Amino acid sequence: MSEQQPAEGGVPVYEWRMAPAHLRTRRQLAAEGLRPGGQDIAGKVHRDFRRGPVTAYLYDIKLAAAKREATPAQLAALEKATRERQLRAAERHGVDRAEFDQPNDPGPAWADSTPSVRVSVPGHAFAGLIGPSRDRDEWER
Repeated sequence: MSEQQPAEGGVPVYEWRMAPAHLRTRRQLAAEGLRPGGQDIAGKVHRDFRRGPVTAYLYDIKLAAAKREATPAQLAALEKATRERQLRAAERHGVDRAEFDQPNDPGPAWADSTPSVRVSVPGHAFAGLIGPSRDRDEWER
């Protein structure tokens, strides 16, 4: 049985993974570059988890509209707000706001384009840091 009794308002409630193929959640629409576009809810999927019940609202993909692109002014406003939020977070951690406005020299390490090579030892991610003849407790092998 793929559909339960209609919920309040005549919206059908589907079993988990039993909704028709043309219905999608908001996240599924967004992954496909779409948005609900003002349409009403076409269905619901209800599932119980340990933390509590979850209801996902479903929208018809045939009625979905393309996602809108942000204007350059909107992108600039977002960039400005993000920078301000980061500066305030730095101030809360004791870093002066003026330090971010001055260009700093990152030092010679940034100019070196060759990465440091570390030989990995099979079996453990940190085994190469310990050394070949001793284990982590400094016992000889």
